[in-house]
Amino acid sequence: MNKTDEKSRIVLGVDTSGKIASLAVADKDRVLANVTVMTELTHSQVLLPLLKKLLADANITLKDIDAIAVANGPGSYTGLRIGISAVKGLCFKDNKKCAGISTLKSLAMNVCSGERGEKIVFSVMRARPDVSYFGVYRLIGNNIECVNSDTVCLNSDILKFRQDNDFGDIILVGDNAKEIKYSLFKDDESVALAPIDKRLQNANSLCMIALNDDSLFDDASKLNASYLQITKAEKSQRRRAGGGSAAFG
Repeated sequence: MNKTDEKSRIVLGVDTSGKIASLAVADKDRVLANVTVMTELTHSQVLLPLLKKLLADANITLKDIDAIAVANGPGSYTGLRIGISAVKGLCFKDNKKCAGISTLKSLAMNVCSGERGEKIVFSVMRARPDVSYFGVYRLIGNNIECVNSDTVCLNSDILKFRQDNDFGDIILVGDNAKEIKYSLFKDDESVALAPIDKRLQNANSLCMIALNDDSLFDDASKLNASYLQITKAEKSQRRRAGGGSAAFG
């Protein structure tokens, strides 16, 4: 993918990191189609039907897609595995490049408006009771940069991070945003919830990030999930080996 191909390049975005299944196709100038649904079914049941609908809505085929961007975590272990496996299969089949993008980064991109000025975004996803996946991002125009690396932490640590850093106004996104706002920042008017339609996963944001950064694309064989904490299977193995269990992975 060369810089000269940017205007014609079409990227498929796939996010299965939470209860929402979200897919989008976009080029540098516009979103061609988007389908986002909250489902109680497993992503393996809905992903391919949604992909068929998406392609039909955009009036394109898989061969028209130049590359794929996928949320690679944190998030649901099962959901991430399903999405990443599907993307790998599509890429191997047609020799496409792919980009694994942080779910927390993609969530922060939801509130990008392209306007001048700076926005600080706290992306917060529920990991366990009183524990969140947490990432801090800065939006400047259409660009996004990481301020604090994605981590898993106690909710109280998010409050301390806010107190230790002078960011001014903050926007909360993610499925734990409402809980964090009202448990930690209820009386802090400088910390605001993102609009409800921009608070959860949306594959449009994956496409935007990928289309703005060529360096993210690589061979599908290198695509892996970033869970940020150890899986249940790994915890069980550690217990059997006598290593105990870790609070954070």
